Amino acid sequence: MREREGNTASHATLPRWLELWSSRAENAALEYIYDDLVRRYSEPHRHYHGLRHISRCFQELDEVRGQADHPFEVELALWLHDAVYDPKRSDNEEASARYAREALGRLLQEEQLELIHCLIMATRHTEPPKSNDQGLIADIDLAILGSPEEEYRKYEDGIRREYCYMPEDRFRSGRAKLLEKFLKRDHIYYMDHFRERYEATARANLSHSISKLKATDPSQ
Repeated sequence: MREREGNTASHATLPRWLELWSSRAENAALEYIYDDLVRRYSEPHRHYHGLRHISRCFQELDEVRGQADHPFEVELALWLHDAVYDPKRSDNEEASARYAREALGRLLQEEQLELIHCLIMATRHTEPPKSNDQGLIADIDLAILGSPEEEYRKYEDGIRREYCYMPEDRFRSGRAKLLEKFLKRDHIYYMDHFRERYEATARANLSHSISKLKATDPSQ
């Protein structure tokens, strides 16, 4: 299938999807799930949480795959962690975890499905990870916070466009509170690799964003 223009992953994702599964399942079943995932990640309201985000997650994973206890399940969780994304709802991770169970239910064992469920739920970022793999997926999901200024600005612009339905003052207040929660942590990242690479830049990016969000003139 042809990925939608403007939301194309930075590398071909179908070969990666099929390679991940190797000989675990038939291609027909895998391509059906893949097509549905691409359709979901290409939804018009996704200005950040699309295929480019997933591709960025894979790039981060490839650098730390050797640290994962269950690399197959971690990558699958990354593929599906934003399968459901609606800025107007607060249970996207729960819905994505349910989707994962339904989509993969005939292909994996129950313990694998449960592991993937827990990994996806770790991307809520509401509590410390309970396992090494949860720490990895949480940090991978937040790697964008430590990106260079231009890339980080595009990320913030994408988030604002996803919440275009929300009045400016309400968005700025809510967004500032969310970012402050990350900034108040002892560490934004749990794993040494991500902490060493992104922690300082992420804190600078967040501090700058919060200042702008709280400014009387948002252009400042």
